[in-house]
Amino acid sequence: MRLETTELFKKELSRAEGLHELTQEELSGLRCIVRQIAEDLMDLCEQEKIPYVLGGGSCLGAVRHKGMIPWDDDIDLNIPRSQIERLCTLVEERYPERYRVIRPLVTPGYYSTFYQVQKKNTVFREYRNQTEENCGVKVDLFVYENTPDNRLLRKLHGFLCDGGSFLLSCIRAFRWRKEFMELTEGNDRAKKTMKIKALLGALPSLTPSFWYRRVMGWHRMCRRDTSQYISCPSGRRHYFGELQERRKYWDTKAMAFEQRMAQVPGNYQEYLTGLYGPDYMVPPKADQIEKHVLYELKL
Repeated sequence: MRLETTELFKKELSRAEGLHELTQEELSGLRCIVRQIAEDLMDLCEQEKIPYVLGGGSCLGAVRHKGMIPWDDDIDLNIPRSQIERLCTLVEERYPERYRVIRPLVTPGYYSTFYQVQKKNTVFREYRNQTEENCGVKVDLFVYENTPDNRLLRKLHGFLCDGGSFLLSCIRAFRWRKEFMELTEGNDRAKKTMKIKALLGALPSLTPSFWYRRVMGWHRMCRRDTSQYISCPSGRRHYFGELQERRKYWDTKAMAFEQRMAQVPGNYQEYLTGLYGPDYMVPPKADQIEKHVLYELKL
């Protein structure tokens, strides 16, 4: 039985009863805010010579639609480890009234391993336990980490990163088990998955901060910014599924995205095939379209 929950949330649980269903007007307004955040971030990266690429579905949108996927409501940017803190600091300095930065190990109550830039005075609540101050409309920033050049050490690094990410997911499943049990009502497979993960997370949830610091340390443990390979342990395919050759990946290409040009990975065909399969140019069927679990929206 697979205990992976990313696609479970996006393809099944996002359709559960009682969630907020976006109207076309809300989707349009949400996409407008997300585009503005992303444009400000891309402008900042280009001005300050910080490497970035559109990640995941945003890269797919650029390639397949020359913009956001028509039904999508978010944009992801991928940033190298060596530049992520610099970018976040620049956002806080340039846009103190407009945006807040959500940082792993820094933002109280935040236990994810990627960063976010959120629009202040907005709400995009994906979990009931989120405070209104920390669940704004956002752009996710995923970090590409250095990896060891030695193949054996790289495998060890990958097992640590993926095992650690799974452990954090289990801790969240235990801490938020009441919410997840309600969300999975009527979906026996999803409920069983959440029960198993909550059980696995019960003991480590006694010291969540310890494990969170430890896992983040594993992610960033390779300090060599010239390593042959890089990976994004926080990405949808985790460490081994996101492993890329640095030179090919960061030899970026400019591609039309909405009303501007944006950077995509130099090996975007290989990258997208690894994430979505060889038929990535074929849009999914209606029942396979990914959505976010959404409890509340304020624009």
